[in-house]
Amino acid sequence: MSVVIADPGDPFAGEALSRLGHELRGPLAGIVGLTRIMGRKVAEGPTDAAQQARQLDMINSSAAELLTTVERIVTLARTGGTGRSPEPVDCREICRQAITATAAAAGHHHREVRLEAPPAPVTGLANRDDIRDAVTELLDNAIKYTDGPSVRVTVRADGPAIQISDDGPGLTAGERERVFLPFERGQAARERDVGGVGLGLPLAVRHARRCGAGLDVRTGSSGTTCTLTLAALTPGLKET
Repeated sequence: MSVVIADPGDPFAGEALSRLGHELRGPLAGIVGLTRIMGRKVAEGPTDAAQQARQLDMINSSAAELLTTVERIVTLARTGGTGRSPEPVDCREICRQAITATAAAAGHHHREVRLEAPPAPVTGLANRDDIRDAVTELLDNAIKYTDGPSVRVTVRADGPAIQISDDGPGLTAGERERVFLPFERGQAARERDVGGVGLGLPLAVRHARRCGAGLDVRTGSSGTTCTLTLAALTPGLKET
C-alpha cells in the first residue's frame, strides 16, 4: 500500500514539544542521577575506581545520546528553509556515500546492504547534500527495522530513481502517515527498543522536498520500499 506522506509543517507544533521533552528527559535524568551517586560516594570517602569508571562511561553515553539528539533537532529546523540549487548528480555515487555513512549501523545490526546499479552513470538533478542525506536517513531506518539479513538499494535509470527496500514488518494502518511527523515512533521502534527520537523519516522527507525529489513509500507485511525520484537531467548539462 502506498503511503500519503503528511506535510512536515512546523516540527515543534502541536504535541511535538511534549514528545521531544519526553525523549530528552531520559538521558538527562541518567546524567543527573549518576553524578549525584558519584558525588555522594566521593563525599563518603575512598571510591571504587572500577565502579567509578563504569559510571563515567554511562554518563558519557547518555551525554553523547543527548548531543546527537540536539544536533538532529538543529538539522530538522534548518531543513525547513527554501531549497538549494540543484546540480547534476550520479545516483550510484550518492548511494555509495549513503552506504558508507551507515556502515557502522549495518555492522551493529548485522545487516548487509546490497547495491544494485547499472554500470553506467545514472544522472539526475538535485542538491547533492540533500539527496545524499535523504538516502542516508531512509537507509538507516531500513537497516534498523528489517527482519531479513540484508537491505537492498537499487538505482533505476527510469526516473531517475533510488529505491531502498527492506523485509521489515512494514507500517500499520495507524502509523502510515504519523511516523513521517517529527518525534513520532512506530510500534517496531518501541518493541525492539531501537534508539532514536523519531527524526529519521521526517528528516528524509524534508531533505527530499528541499532538493525537489519525489518520495513514494509502499509498505505492507512483506516490508517497505521507499523510492526517491530525482528531476531528469536537462539536455546539455553534465555531471560535475
